[in-house]
Amino acid sequence: MTAPLPEPGRERWQPLRVGLVDLFYYEDEQFWFRDGRLLLRGNNGTGKSKVLALTLPFLLDGELSAHRVEPDGDPKKRMEWNLLLGGEYPHGERLGYAWIEFGRRTAGGGAEFRTLGCGLKAVSGRGIARHWYFSTPQRIGSGDDRISLLDATRTALSRDRLADAVEGRGMVYDRARDYRRAVDEALFGLGEQRYGALVDLLVQLRQPQLSKRPSETALSRALTESLPPVDQAVIADVAEAYRELEDDETELNAMADAERAASAFLGHYRDYARAAARRAARPPRTEHSRYERLTTDRNEAEAARAGAEAALVDLEARAGDLAERVARLHGQDQTLRRSPEMDSARDLDRARTEAERTAARAAQAAGDAARAGQDAARAEHRHDQARRRLDDAAADLGAVREKAAGAAARAGVEADHRHGVDAPLDPGRAHGGEHAAPVPRTGDGAGAGQPPSPAPGADHTERSDRRASRAREAAEALVGRRTRALDHTADLITAAERTRTEHRGALQRLEDTEGELADLADRRAAAEQHLAGTAEAHVLAVRDHLGGCAELRPQDPESTLDLVAAWVTTLDGPDPARLRAQETAQQVEAGLAAREAELGLTRTALDRDRQDLEAERDALAAGGQGAPPAPHTRTADRAPGRPGAPLWKLVDFADHLGPAPRAMLEAALEASGLLDAWVGPDGALTDPAGHDVRAVPGDPVNGPHLGTLLRPAVDPHDTDARAVAPATLRSLLAGIGLGPDTGAATWVDTDGSFQVGVLRGTWSKDEARHLGEGAREQARRDRLALIASRLEDIAHRDQDAERELAGLARRRTALRAELAALPDDTALRAAHAAVADAVRTAVALTRRRDERAARAEQARQHRQDAERELADASAELGTPTEPAALAAHRDALAAYRVALAGLWPAARTHAEALRALADEHGEAERTRDVADDLAERAEQARLEASAADQRHTTLGETVGAAVAELNRRLARVEADLRAARAEEKALGQDRTDALDRRGRAAGRVETLDADITESIRSRAEAIEGLRAFSGTGLMEVALPDLDTPDPGQPWAADPAVRLARAVERELDGTDDSPQVWDRLQKNLSQQFKNLQDALSRHGHGATSWPEAGVIIVRVTFQGREQPVPELAGALAAEVAARRSLLSAREREVLENHLLTEVTGTLQELIATAERQVLRMNGELEDRPTSTGMRLRLSWRLRKDAPEGVDTARDRLLRQTADAWSQGDRAAVGDFLQRLIEQERAKDPTGSWFDRLARALDYRSWHHFAVERHQHGQWSSATGPASGGERVLSASVPLFAAASSYYATASNPHAPRLITLDEAFAGVDDDSRAKCLGLLRAFDLDVAMTSEREWGCYPQVPGLAIAQLSRVDGVPAVLVTRWEWDGRERFLSVDPAASDHADTDAEPDTGGTGGQETLWS
Repeated sequence: MTAPLPEPGRERWQPLRVGLVDLFYYEDEQFWFRDGRLLLRGNNGTGKSKVLALTLPFLLDGELSAHRVEPDGDPKKRMEWNLLLGGEYPHGERLGYAWIEFGRRTAGGGAEFRTLGCGLKAVSGRGIARHWYFSTPQRIGSGDDRISLLDATRTALSRDRLADAVEGRGMVYDRARDYRRAVDEALFGLGEQRYGALVDLLVQLRQPQLSKRPSETALSRALTESLPPVDQAVIADVAEAYRELEDDETELNAMADAERAASAFLGHYRDYARAAARRAARPPRTEHSRYERLTTDRNEAEAARAGAEAALVDLEARAGDLAERVARLHGQDQTLRRSPEMDSARDLDRARTEAERTAARAAQAAGDAARAGQDAARAEHRHDQARRRLDDAAADLGAVREKAAGAAARAGVEADHRHGVDAPLDPGRAHGGEHAAPVPRTGDGAGAGQPPSPAPGADHTERSDRRASRAREAAEALVGRRTRALDHTADLITAAERTRTEHRGALQRLEDTEGELADLADRRAAAEQHLAGTAEAHVLAVRDHLGGCAELRPQDPESTLDLVAAWVTTLDGPDPARLRAQETAQQVEAGLAAREAELGLTRTALDRDRQDLEAERDALAAGGQGAPPAPHTRTADRAPGRPGAPLWKLVDFADHLGPAPRAMLEAALEASGLLDAWVGPDGALTDPAGHDVRAVPGDPVNGPHLGTLLRPAVDPHDTDARAVAPATLRSLLAGIGLGPDTGAATWVDTDGSFQVGVLRGTWSKDEARHLGEGAREQARRDRLALIASRLEDIAHRDQDAERELAGLARRRTALRAELAALPDDTALRAAHAAVADAVRTAVALTRRRDERAARAEQARQHRQDAERELADASAELGTPTEPAALAAHRDALAAYRVALAGLWPAARTHAEALRALADEHGEAERTRDVADDLAERAEQARLEASAADQRHTTLGETVGAAVAELNRRLARVEADLRAARAEEKALGQDRTDALDRRGRAAGRVETLDADITESIRSRAEAIEGLRAFSGTGLMEVALPDLDTPDPGQPWAADPAVRLARAVERELDGTDDSPQVWDRLQKNLSQQFKNLQDALSRHGHGATSWPEAGVIIVRVTFQGREQPVPELAGALAAEVAARRSLLSAREREVLENHLLTEVTGTLQELIATAERQVLRMNGELEDRPTSTGMRLRLSWRLRKDAPEGVDTARDRLLRQTADAWSQGDRAAVGDFLQRLIEQERAKDPTGSWFDRLARALDYRSWHHFAVERHQHGQWSSATGPASGGERVLSASVPLFAAASSYYATASNPHAPRLITLDEAFAGVDDDSRAKCLGLLRAFDLDVAMTSEREWGCYPQVPGLAIAQLSRVDGVPAVLVTRWEWDGRERFLSVDPAASDHADTDAEPDTGGTGGQETLWS
């Protein structure tokens, strides 16, 4: 029994059928809808969810990813399994289709259909090798105007065969994106973004047991996306306005940047100028100060020279007087020294000297004896003190030795300490077994001269020192050995622990590497599979693209494809398809460019001809006469005002001459140059300005002449031609022969021949055009007609060239588009890179695994070695192997070190006391011996002094008076001589000084004269430099208010120095040190470049050049050169003006766009959304559950909504924008502008359309909340509830969202389809009935699955039911078909044979679905 194909019953699109061809366990299966509803039911494992996954919403989405296709989103369920069945399919590859058919009733009563489908090809080991999509108005089936996806052999059509089948009626797509766009344009009209959101919503709705993952955020997002966004046309208008504003703002910002750069440069330039001005002013000041200083110095030097001359004269006089006085004193001295009294004086003097000497020696000996006695007493006292210190040191040493022995016992080194350290320090052993007897003090009952008790000798002290040194060395060695033993043991413990840690780490790293290798194997297999699919897809994409190109057609596409097929496996070298395409494109481009150049030249020539013809036409139309072509040799001006005219204007043909002779005669005249020759008033050369051909009357011809055929015909209205008299013309014509027989040197003939001197030639014309009034008028009319014809021909040829150029431009655009659309190899390279990366990673991981295994074994061996070495060392050294015990040993050894630290000072103190006792004993004996010896010497000296004194006294009593007088006189003479010599020496020094002063002063004056001359020259140069610097203008930059002399005139020294000093006063705080000056010079070039860059962006410029040792900068701003100081002001004015214009433009955008178009659109959209929420809540209010639970939607502002949105929203909903007050307009405008600026700040590089779309998206200001009313109160629908209530709370709002989506589609006939997997699981019958009724209220079509649901409720007016059954081991699915008509459920007819039905047939209510296996 066959059944007719289902027919649509509504004007909007509804699903009629879905089908599977060679997919899953189906060879060719169809599932029909009734009233837009289909229920797939059956036990788990029958494949009902598989049918839904392979059809809806997959056929609206086109994505093959498991998370989009599979209801549960399981990534392990790959699409190729649906064809190859995990290896169960007996062949290595399989091709299948999934399709859906929509239909609608047209306004005229007819039917319209749209079939969508996807073809899939899977290859074992490669996954999905290829997939494609199609859209066509044809229906699936056999017969006219239908397509069958199976051929006569029941084999599924390949892509190419399918493309042939739908050619002219549909399209085949290779990319999911193109397919989705086609589906949206054909059925929905939502736009790419909103259509994608709709598909996402359908995928979310299809999730099995949606209530197990309720998410208020997801529900709100789905409901929000269902609201219509702001019209893109409105956003585009506003975006264009803002883009223009941004351009203006960018230009303003650039100008402001230039102003800032100019100001910054001016600041730096002023600093530079100030430093340069101070440097330029310093030389004049310095040189003038030097000049003044040199002048003062010369005056002082001249005065010094005069003073030295006067001093020399005075010194010469004083020197003569002194020489005379010295001579007289020498005479007195010689006389006194030769007298007899002088001998007695010498004896008395010797006796006195001897007495004084012996007395002094006796006094010294007495003093030495007294001091020696005091030293001996002090030495005895020190000896007693040394004895007492030795006793104290011995007691202290014994206590410290005892303490050190105890510490050594605790440190475990007692025996070594006793023998090596303590024994050498025993004082009894050091002194021969007993202490030396004490030494009694001098005042303790011993006699004054009694010697001290004996003390240890030096040899005892040396032996004690050596024993102490050996003890200390032994102690240090002992501590060092013990420390090294403990350190060695500690190192071994640390090494053993380190090897244990390293061994454990090596084992862990080895396990990690092996785990990574296992994971990498899976990733590598997936990458290789993905590469194979990507490579085939790339080859197919290249083939399809090149096949569809109109311009980009390589010469040998098959070889190109072969190269691509080989290249995709290796990626060796560049993409051959792109290389061939680029070569082809270059060839085509070259051809197009050549043809364009040729056409351009043609149009240029045509335009030039057109202009010439139009100019000639305008002249002829105005009555002008067409002159013969002017020769290129003519330079003379023939403009009006020049007396005379060319010959052709002055003559006409004789009446008897016919047309043909006239034409030939004019040809002869024109060819010979006579026709256009200039004839002056007197026939002479009267116009020497420029070059021209002139006709000059000659001798009359004897015989026929030109005057017989031409006659004077001067235009009386032409004042220039009227100047030529007729007699002159007749004379001129009479001098030109008529024919060669006249014998004239110049002649013409009516056959077109002529001769001018030695020149002879011929020419011909069809008619006369210049001579004669009638000829000229006829020529003018003929010429105008010819010009019109030629202009029309030029216009046609220009239009043809323009059309051809437009065609070439279209071809170039198409060529570039085809080249740009050449399939990209990014995905292919990424796939290759993924495989290569996986291989490299596998090699690296394998090598790392081997290395880590070797390291683990090595670590284990190291651990064993370290533990063995620790045990051996501990046994040998007697140290513990535990860190705690080892630390205790270290503490004891530290205490032993402390004890030893106290032992050495005690031993050293004892040794020093023993050494001091021996030293003091020897010192006491030595001082006593010295005192005795000095006492004896003192007594002997006293006796010698007494005898000498007696001798001196006796001699003085005999000759003393005479000797005294002589000595007195000699002393006086000697004193006078000494004074004279001193005065003579002083005078000599004074003379030398005066001569030196005079010489120095004279040399100084000469030097200063030269310096003053040089200073005057240097000052003049410095002043000239300052004048040159002032001429650069930098002085005005540095000190604008400073009065400066005219730099164009020479400067005198005084005003120049005053200017330099004024500059120094003004710039006293300016640092112009060499370091600062170098920095300013180096920075100036960079600052100048920044200034140039800033100015060049606006067509301005800046130049710089060196002058007078500084850099001069001038700016060309708005076409006028101006100094730098004026630049900042000009730019500031420009910026202010542009800001004013920009503010006006912003106000215009605010008023004309934001406060009119945008606010009106937002008012309408928000109000519409409010009404839509009310309508949906009304539907929900009428459908409570059996327990009384009701749902409602709440659309309110988000907590994180933009600031001020609540106030702006109230104004938007309160009244229209036309009724707003100024405050309302300002508030809303500020709010919208603030949103736009925030988006601009978030996305500074984005487009204005995207920014405005986000800023003006009123949906993002709100969020939806689903609330549940139960037990008398409203609460969140995502809170605690029963399973059924959660199902309703999660799914019903999504129904509302889908309904809202479809309601906002631009296509009024858009489908309204949703899909549900395991629909309403856990919901009671009453609630399920109301939910299905709610779908009807929302006018939603549905395809759903359920294990137990039948869907036969009165609220459901119609439903198609497919009961699916499977038997394990049988590769087939049994489909039993039922229908519900709103009143009863009945079996429906199997549509398998419907494709062959030609006429409608009665349904057989007893038919059942059949089961057919795919293979035996």
